[in-house]
Amino acid sequence: MTKFHYIIFTLLFISVNSFSEDFQYLIHERYYNHSDNVRPSAYADLHTYLQGPMLEEAINKNLKSNVKKCASGVYSKYIFSLEPNIFYNYKMNIIYGQLKVKIFGPKNILIDSATIEIEHQGKIHQQANFYINKMYDELVLKLDVEILSKLPQDNLTINGDFCSTIEQSKPKKNIDPDYKPPIQA
Repeated sequence: MTKFHYIIFTLLFISVNSFSEDFQYLIHERYYNHSDNVRPSAYADLHTYLQGPMLEEAINKNLKSNVKKCASGVYSKYIFSLEPNIFYNYKMNIIYGQLKVKIFGPKNILIDSATIEIEHQGKIHQQANFYINKMYDELVLKLDVEILSKLPQDNLTINGDFCSTIEQSKPKKNIDPDYKPPIQA
């Protein structure tokens, strides 16, 4: 009988640790497939980068809670959808960072949405990736302190299958190939 209890306890421990995460995150496909850019000065070349991999690296490095990229069949307490934006004003030498967050909870309900913003002053000429990564690190830390740590710790869970619904909920433009804009008078 003690073997039976030991096996049940082990299976329960494994199932809780492997199938239940505290948070899952979704970074929209656009941030992995389409590059963004910043211009370090009026006459400098554009610095081009992909936001998705940089933000994902910042999440994996800075979040202390049990976080995993959104995947089908994985259960978590919350799913948060992230939309990053970085802008550099070369005339004022200020880099702005913005992270739009939507938090979904059990029963696939939008619990909260928030925008996290930070800004730093400085030139990014030679080290643009360094400063962009630094902005993402600070945005993720601010997300953890201001939003994620304050969410109630329920036992209810949400399935990662919901991420495909979030990704497709953004309207896609259906442009007719035969469309011709009207002539302006």
